[in-house]
Amino acid sequence: MLQQNILDQLKQFIDTVSNGHSNTQLLTKPSLIKLALSFLDELPATRDIVFDYFGILAEIGVQLYISPEMIDQKTGLPISQMKQDGNAHQQMRAEEYESFNIVKTSLQNLIWKGPPAWSPLIANWSLELVAKLSDKYTQRRMTIPASCNYWLECSAMHGLLTLINGCFRKLNNTEAESCVETMLNAFHRYPMTFDWIVARLGGCFPYKIIMQILQCGIKRFVEDYRCHLDSEAGILDYMTSCHEQQLRAAFCEMLKDGLEPKKSLDVAIVPFLLITTNYSDAILQSLVNVFIDTYNEEMCEAIVLKAPLWLSNKMFADMQPSLNNAVLRLNQHGAKLLLMVAKLAEKYVWCQDFLDTSMQELEQWVLNMRNFPLLGDLASEKTKYMLWKSCLSTNLLEQQTAVRLLLVVSSQHPHIYYQTISQLLRKSYAQNPNTIGALMRLLGGQSGVLNFPSITQGFKMVLEDITLQEQVNNRLPVEPGTPSEAYNTFYNLNLLTKMHKKSQFSHIKPQLLMQSLNECLPKIIQILDCTILKLVLRMDKLAAERSAEKFKKQQANNNNNNNYETQPDMYNGNGPNKRSKLEPGELPKTEETPDAACMRLAHLIVELLNNMEAGARSNVLRTPLVLKLAVLSVKYFFVALTEETIIRRAAAAHRAFALLQRQCTARKIARTVCLRELVEGALFYHGHLLGQIEEYELDELQIPEQELLIVQNLHTSSGTNSNRSVLHSGVIGRGLRPVLPVNNRTCDAEKQTLYLKALNACCLDLEKPNNVEGYSLVSLTLVELVSTDVMYNGLPFPDEEFTRVTMERDMQIRRAFITSPVLWAVLGLIATHRPALCYSSVLLRALCATCLHHWRGKNVNKFQPTSANDELMLCTKKLLQLLTISQLIPPPLSNLHMIIEHFDAPEIAVLLRECIWNYLKDHVPSPALFHVDNNGLHWRNTSQVNVPSQYVDTLRHLMQRKLSKLGPHYHQMFIMSDLHISTPATATAEPTIFAAPKSSIEVVELE
Repeated sequence: MLQQNILDQLKQFIDTVSNGHSNTQLLTKPSLIKLALSFLDELPATRDIVFDYFGILAEIGVQLYISPEMIDQKTGLPISQMKQDGNAHQQMRAEEYESFNIVKTSLQNLIWKGPPAWSPLIANWSLELVAKLSDKYTQRRMTIPASCNYWLECSAMHGLLTLINGCFRKLNNTEAESCVETMLNAFHRYPMTFDWIVARLGGCFPYKIIMQILQCGIKRFVEDYRCHLDSEAGILDYMTSCHEQQLRAAFCEMLKDGLEPKKSLDVAIVPFLLITTNYSDAILQSLVNVFIDTYNEEMCEAIVLKAPLWLSNKMFADMQPSLNNAVLRLNQHGAKLLLMVAKLAEKYVWCQDFLDTSMQELEQWVLNMRNFPLLGDLASEKTKYMLWKSCLSTNLLEQQTAVRLLLVVSSQHPHIYYQTISQLLRKSYAQNPNTIGALMRLLGGQSGVLNFPSITQGFKMVLEDITLQEQVNNRLPVEPGTPSEAYNTFYNLNLLTKMHKKSQFSHIKPQLLMQSLNECLPKIIQILDCTILKLVLRMDKLAAERSAEKFKKQQANNNNNNNYETQPDMYNGNGPNKRSKLEPGELPKTEETPDAACMRLAHLIVELLNNMEAGARSNVLRTPLVLKLAVLSVKYFFVALTEETIIRRAAAAHRAFALLQRQCTARKIARTVCLRELVEGALFYHGHLLGQIEEYELDELQIPEQELLIVQNLHTSSGTNSNRSVLHSGVIGRGLRPVLPVNNRTCDAEKQTLYLKALNACCLDLEKPNNVEGYSLVSLTLVELVSTDVMYNGLPFPDEEFTRVTMERDMQIRRAFITSPVLWAVLGLIATHRPALCYSSVLLRALCATCLHHWRGKNVNKFQPTSANDELMLCTKKLLQLLTISQLIPPPLSNLHMIIEHFDAPEIAVLLRECIWNYLKDHVPSPALFHVDNNGLHWRNTSQVNVPSQYVDTLRHLMQRKLSKLGPHYHQMFIMSDLHISTPATATAEPTIFAAPKSSIEVVELE
């Protein structure tokens, strides 16, 4: 009875399904669906009829899905997503639409809980049904992602794909191969509508599906090279997002077969893969990734050998334009691919053609302001460093390709342009000078691009980094002799500026380089400040160590010895405490010391400042920057004097001269600062470079601490009575001072000459060559720094007795000339530029007063000889020479310095008082004594002056006593000069009338 009921139900089921095609409500009743599902368990032989019924239900669901009445007019969404909000009719139709869900649920239970034989059966049925429904109800051609999104919204199609996916998980290898074959057969039958199903289900067997799709595509390509591969490319593109590794593995396998063809189809693999890349950027990227990973020299040789086989394909001849465009579509490895081609361009012409065409198209896209994926690759950190490395390549094509790529990406990412300038400026191009061409091309920018970044920010970036490196001495250790990044940067900047001046830098706009460097001048000065500070500190430290060491030796020699005759002479510089010159042998010679590196860097920075004409009048600078540059220029000059060889010192000094002269000519404030710094440095800070004598404070009394005051007073006798006896009284309680030995020490002539040239460079005015304003400023600065008292600093010479008031100050001024011999040279320079020396009248007065009193003091010791090299004699001679050069004393007094050594001490004292002091007292050393000629020179015609007799009679009488020695001088100074003056007066009677007035005019002018 039960069997009969089942058969009756089967008959009724068949009749209902056969006659109910027009009545979908009848077919979708849940009772009928449950009856059909029961047949699968009780009557397995009826599975074909049951599955046909299930197919009808799925088709009903698809029909309702695409039916206009099941689309909401407001939202455009299928009714399946708005069952609760639809009207009554729509809700009724929605139940029919969801009828297949009952079938899907039951079949899923059958797959997971039933016998294994159901899985392949349900999988094949579902694949066939999905293929038919998709092909039948696809209304328009869509992409694979769009097709997936569209059909997966359908409940029936979604259920079928769910069943297929579940079946694939239960299949063994044989069954899986069968199902894959079934799916591919369906794809061959419905290539335009089944591709989305393959792509969606390919994730179950990704590698197999990908390989099969590629094989199918190759067969079609060989049969007809004009065929469209949209479906194959679409499937591969869809699977790339989740199964890129499998796609790469498939490409790698096929490339091996393509480069080593064993079958006829293998010859077409490479052209086919290249054609496929035109359909999808993802496929192109995967193929390029595989090529980059597997590329080697053997592959390159294989490509060259197999190229004729590929060229036999008619399609390959039309591929080049698409390949050029392909590079722009790469998100990764695009730049690396172009660089690889650039390395091969010298060997293969086709590589060069490909490279040129690709770069031209790339630059054209940039000019048109179009965006493309390659820009993202160029902007990545990894690619950026790779391009920087290629910019230093010896291969010019690779180098220029890297630069062009950097310029392309810089138009969209300015920071990369600044970073690239910073990186290339830090590199050394000594081993391969051609590589600096990359930097030159980069600074030229990208022509035709609006608002291209400026090079100024790149310069500022590298200078900022160098500033931090110089301020913080924690750089990574480098090999000895390796130039620092700071050295390389300024060396390259110097090279660029020199080429720019010679018009050999055609890539950059005129004056753009100089303008950018002048905008970066504060940073350059800051780096120079750090460098000079290190050198100055090191220089002072070495000098202090030498002085301390010599002072210790002196203390050891004294050893509590009270014999002052054995003490060293501290005034003339013959003792061990004297600061010696910096001899080259005293410095340890190494390959490359930090001080030497700092010195080289300072030279380069100053050379750059000269090349860019820093501090010129055309450059607008703020006052603090002007002052800082002036101070650093002077410090650099003193540092330059510490160079070991004469050639290096001269070269460094000439750099300083150019820098000083440019600043002082352009701005008066710069001249004032430079001159003051030069004079102060020579007197107080860096005098040891110019022969200055270091004086130590010694305990001349050497009184023990435990000695009582009453005992100390026993050593003191009554005071002296003469006003000049203090000059030779010695140490209280110790007797007279020892006789001062001869001073054999002289200032280093070479360094002294360089120092005077530095002063001259500051004072010289190129626009007004005869302007003496700078030299007058030096004279006033000397008075300010050497004279310790602001009182009595005027120009007039007072009465000789008044020198008692200023004796202490005069002695200090004289001592300054003893310890700093360079002062004589400075006064000599001033004296040649009249009337600048007049402003140093107080110094001349102090020297003359002290010499006068010292010569008087010689009377104390009648047996003390007067040597020509005696310090007092030398001082007297130099004083007279200064007065002669500056035309402050007329003939015959101007010749006194040549014969002064032939007189005795009392005679010299008389001459200084009666001839020199009295003349200068009555004829004040004033600029008013000089007149300006037509050439702008200040001149005083002393040869036409008739000097009053009270100033020369003393000299005449003293010389007449020593005619045996001074006869020629007497003839020249008195007889010849009298004839020269009297000649115009005796010529005619008429000129005689005007002779006296002329002489009186000269005298008045002198007064």
